[in-house]
Amino acid sequence: MSFGDSVPDYLHDCLATLTIDLSSIIHNYQHCLQLTGGKECAAMVKADAYGMGIAHVAPALFHKANCRTFFVASLAEAVKLRQILPEAIIYVLNGVFSGQVVYFIKNNLRPVLNDLTQAALWQAISAENRPACAIHFDTGINRLGLSPMDTTQFINDVSLRKELDISLIMSHLACADDPDNPMNARQLADFEAITQNFPDIPASLANSGGILLGPDYHFDLVRPGLLIFGGNPSKGAMPKNIKVPFQILGKILQIRTIGTGQSVGYGATWTAKQPRHIATINIGYADGYPQMFNNCGWVYIKGTKLPVVGRVSMDMIGVDITDANPQEIGPECDVELLGPHITLEMASEVSTLSQYEILTGVRERYRRIYI
Repeated sequence: MSFGDSVPDYLHDCLATLTIDLSSIIHNYQHCLQLTGGKECAAMVKADAYGMGIAHVAPALFHKANCRTFFVASLAEAVKLRQILPEAIIYVLNGVFSGQVVYFIKNNLRPVLNDLTQAALWQAISAENRPACAIHFDTGINRLGLSPMDTTQFINDVSLRKELDISLIMSHLACADDPDNPMNARQLADFEAITQNFPDIPASLANSGGILLGPDYHFDLVRPGLLIFGGNPSKGAMPKNIKVPFQILGKILQIRTIGTGQSVGYGATWTAKQPRHIATINIGYADGYPQMFNNCGWVYIKGTKLPVVGRVSMDMIGVDITDANPQEIGPECDVELLGPHITLEMASEVSTLSQYEILTGVRERYRRIYI
């Protein structure tokens, strides 16, 4: 439950809102299916479904889009998702550790095994109690996954491979956001070589960016995340049929006119070169609108794109509304900070933050409205 859900109805008009269109998320998922020619499409719903709310997003994908496979980062996320979707296939990217085994078994969760120690831990479980698992091979990102040395050892250990009920082999692209990066082809070649040792087991390489690299990267299952939530995972053009499924709206608290030489906000980092009209908006870094937008962010009010001026505060930002129609703007007026007019791409470009960081930084203070 978000903070906005817990306040009385008469206070809702005072809150900033996050509106999430579940039908657009479903549409984006279905478009990912089209982009892959109908290959199986899982859904990345870690980090509370990229900040959009796993309790609403996951059931919509399961019941309305027929998504059956989900990935989360941690055991805690997986247990929560299992309570929401009793029948879904759920993979845990961080793998399994001693002390967690009983919870994997109890909740029928599939670990993504990232090293030989985790593989041995999983092997030690009696076969009748042990859920299936995925094996993650590191092909160059040097984060999680079996190292090249461990990969060779695992492939040669036929008895270990046979004792594990492996339902998926996978790897993760390091540079999928850059289609021209030669590392993509190197990782593809390395993963293809690995798959030759597992001819009867489904394989997965492509995240959202990998989907856009083309069919060679799709294998048997793709794992979109950002694409489902309306972001562009590539330096290329956004696929035309991807919709923005969310909108963050703040409200104007006050408007004032300042004179030449007057400043706005902490630190006086922005100074008016001529008289300006400044609106104070009820959103700040405590809501997930970070100070990377100091003097460079944009908002959208009544058909006009307007600049953020001054430093982002905990609960407020300043916006220069001088170029807008003053007759149409006043206190309590809605202000889009992120959505169809101020897209993740736009926000990322001006702030240097990744689209992932902006989206998952959404905080709980918003009143959430699900369509």
